[in-house]
Amino acid sequence: MYKIGFIGLGNMGAPLCERLLLKNKVNIFDINKSNLNKMENLGGIVKYELKDICENDFIFLCLPTSEIVEKITIGENGLINGLKKNVFVIDMTTGEPEVTRKISNILAKKNVNFVDAPVSGGPKGAKEGIIAIMAGCEEIIFQKVKPLLNMISTNVFHAGPTGSGHSLKAGNNLLNLICRIATFEVVSMLVKDGIDPKKAVEVIQKSSGRNYATEITLPDNILSGKMFQGFTTGLMNKDASIALKNGALLNVGLPLGDLSKKILQETINDFGLDADMSNIALNFEEKNQIRLRPLTE
Repeated sequence: MYKIGFIGLGNMGAPLCERLLLKNKVNIFDINKSNLNKMENLGGIVKYELKDICENDFIFLCLPTSEIVEKITIGENGLINGLKKNVFVIDMTTGEPEVTRKISNILAKKNVNFVDAPVSGGPKGAKEGIIAIMAGCEEIIFQKVKPLLNMISTNVFHAGPTGSGHSLKAGNNLLNLICRIATFEVVSMLVKDGIDPKKAVEVIQKSSGRNYATEITLPDNILSGKMFQGFTTGLMNKDASIALKNGALLNVGLPLGDLSKKILQETINDFGLDADMSNIALNFEEKNQIRLRPLTE
């Protein structure tokens, strides 16, 4: 049995922690009492003080931002004050690579190993144990944490050195946004030209233009009329911003990323940061005077 701690039991943290609980005891901490109660009912061992998590050998984090991770780990009252030597802190937050490297460098001076291991695939992928995990750390450290990451998913990848996981996750989501916007744009044109949206998506999915939007987003969430993917415009905006910021730091131009984020902002302006990403379809319908969703009676 591993001595595992888990901090952050929100929409993503909860299903990730559940996977660990299937095979191991887990000490849990969250400022939200409701989140703690739900996980306690599944076998989690509640710790009411952050310092009590320091007794573990492997500590998982799944938090909203790198700013919060920094505060939790190396802040004035952070974990750094109580962590044992050679402990592994595994950050599954969608974070900023440069902040990750800063945290890692400071913790290394205390003989603490910091791994960025963000995920892609949503709560559904986490519950099913197939979510993609991208670990950023040295190879020797990756081999030590891989058995625990495999408890969560069968799809575990070593992305590269520290920060690589967070860089890859943000880059992947920016690409997802670009492909989504481009697909909605082209499908809108085809629908306006008289082609049934389901037929357009079906053909593209079997052709060279296929991507996640033609495979999942459009058929499962838009053409079905469900209009729910479980990923908010605010989260996509955050991830895209991280990728664009990283590109700027590296002097790499991302014009398609910039444009896609501006188009995303139109949906945020209309529906808010808590709106499901499926709402982007509504903007394309209105702009082009077409219908992607099923016609209502």
